[in-house]
Amino acid sequence: MTIHIQQLEAPMNPQFVDELINLWNDNTMETADCTLDDQDREMIQQQLKQYVKSAYGAVFAVVNEKQEAAGYGLASIKKDLVSDCLSGQIDEVYIAPGYRRNKLGKLVADRMMDWFKRHQVAHIQVSVDIDNQSALHFWEGIGFSSEFYLLTH
Repeated sequence: MTIHIQQLEAPMNPQFVDELINLWNDNTMETADCTLDDQDREMIQQQLKQYVKSAYGAVFAVVNEKQEAAGYGLASIKKDLVSDCLSGQIDEVYIAPGYRRNKLGKLVADRMMDWFKRHQVAHIQVSVDIDNQSALHFWEGIGFSSEFYLLTH
């Protein structure tokens, strides 16, 4: 199995964008037990385009030997207005089930970390559902630690 991770650039291949959105739908079905409607798909397509065009966003694609999408990662940078520091946010990471357990999630995370370093980001965070034990284990396994719990009502 030949796999590589690439950072997407504009203009993006529309067929490949559709593949990424289909993977996003798979992620939604796994984590939220629902599917994307047409409006959701359009909003995600716009988000992907914005990330690719922006200096403060990045889309990383896991690509198989047939040049098909097998996973993705989205990262963004925010500027703290008080401290003037840059903060990194890992927004999404998803690897298709048939490609899991091959350290592809770590490869995507590593590429995002390199991207953050190039932009001199002060700290990086990722939000994980507390019930998602596999995600918590993954992120802790690559050096992230729990900072606080966000409670909502």
